Amino acid sequence: MNLEHHFAQLGEAFSSKTLIQPLLEQRLVEFNQSLAVFLSIDIKSPSIKRVLSGQDVVPHSVSMVYAGHQFGGFSPQLGDGRGVLLGEIKGQDGLLYDLHMKGAGPTPYSRRGDGRAVLRSCIREYLASEAMAALSVPSSRALALYDSREAVYRETPEAGAMLLRTAHGHIRFGHFEYFFYQGKQAELDQLIAYCLQHYYPACLASDAPLQNMLLDVVKRTARMIAKWQSIGFQHGVMNTDNFSFTGETIDYGPYGFMEDYAPDWVCNHSDHEGRYAFSRQPGVGLWNLNCLMRCFSKHLDRDMLVSILQTYEAELQSHYDDLMSQKMGLDSRHILHELLPSLFVVLASEKMDYTVFFRLLSQMQESQFALLLDEVIDRERMLNWLTLYQSARLDEGKDWSLVGSDMLKVNPKFILRNYLAHDAILAAEGGDYLPFRRLLNVLSHPFSEHSESEKLAQRAPEWGKSLEVSCSS
Repeated sequence: MNLEHHFAQLGEAFSSKTLIQPLLEQRLVEFNQSLAVFLSIDIKSPSIKRVLSGQDVVPHSVSMVYAGHQFGGFSPQLGDGRGVLLGEIKGQDGLLYDLHMKGAGPTPYSRRGDGRAVLRSCIREYLASEAMAALSVPSSRALALYDSREAVYRETPEAGAMLLRTAHGHIRFGHFEYFFYQGKQAELDQLIAYCLQHYYPACLASDAPLQNMLLDVVKRTARMIAKWQSIGFQHGVMNTDNFSFTGETIDYGPYGFMEDYAPDWVCNHSDHEGRYAFSRQPGVGLWNLNCLMRCFSKHLDRDMLVSILQTYEAELQSHYDDLMSQKMGLDSRHILHELLPSLFVVLASEKMDYTVFFRLLSQMQESQFALLLDEVIDRERMLNWLTLYQSARLDEGKDWSLVGSDMLKVNPKFILRNYLAHDAILAAEGGDYLPFRRLLNVLSHPFSEHSESEKLAQRAPEWGKSLEVSCSS
């Protein structure tokens, strides 16, 4: 395993040397073999096992320092309070990927915390990140899960755990905010150069490297959030310190995959004002990008920064339209814009399961509406919408069955429902990881039928809909 340490070489202003502190009787209980092969990591090697578990020292491992806007308020210094960046490793695509351990113990940025993670949160992140990757959402990935016999105290004592995760980068919007608001221009310039070299090298060959990099960041962020909206994903804590400069979904905490359609749905029970509600995510993405752009006010003039930001809405809408057109099996944007608003009114009124609806729509045969009519109370209203939808499909003149087959490739059968994660966590806390592995298997292949796992595609029972997740999750 050839670890590189480019970020650590930036110096003490950017991070603090931090080592993994292994947990009591720590065990490797899950390992992402396909990801390991992609990164050329041989988990069977005793030396690699010792490095990844923290038993052997990684000389240049660090915890990062950054700032961030949290629920709208600025925190001038945050950082990896329970994470350690081991270094970067080259994938088979020739790109570098961070190896980052969550729950590795106290760091200089733990703010009196224990720096630990619990098994519950590590399982939730493992499942979510792999589910998102399978749904083609840019995301961090889970590489290894460790449990232990060490008690970690939250509301109650829980089993301590660590999660080894990967991403193209862990640079956050908050990294730039940290140096900008402290007036550390030299370090800010150094960070800009680092990101251009390692994440946006194509921009270096242009006449305006910084401008083009920021345009790319805006567009990547817009496309990521468009994807969230199309699959019904809510992040839960869209603080600027949780937003990736490389446009990846990171920091899975109180996230949720929408079940009953509700545009004002809030998955995070710590978000009392609904700041990060599902329908507000596109607006929050723009707000966060605006915070980021302020950090470059000494590099680019205001008009240029505004023009860069103005690309966000069009990029997000265009990508969302593409995604929803695929989900609906339609080509015409005009028809899509006519049908979607009325559909969402029906789904909200009926409290229809978002994922189930689109899966059934993919399976609907021409002029056969029973599959969907049986799901609603107001059959006439749904029939009216389905009639308009059928007419639009027929007008486009494509083979109905072929279009339906394509729709099944983008409308998943399986999503990470909160109650499924809850059941997997309870079993794992009792020492049984089989439910976790079964769930992980279908989430890694969410468009397949998996007839042996039909129960994992079912809607949540009533008790499952009332489960709460918060920032401690």
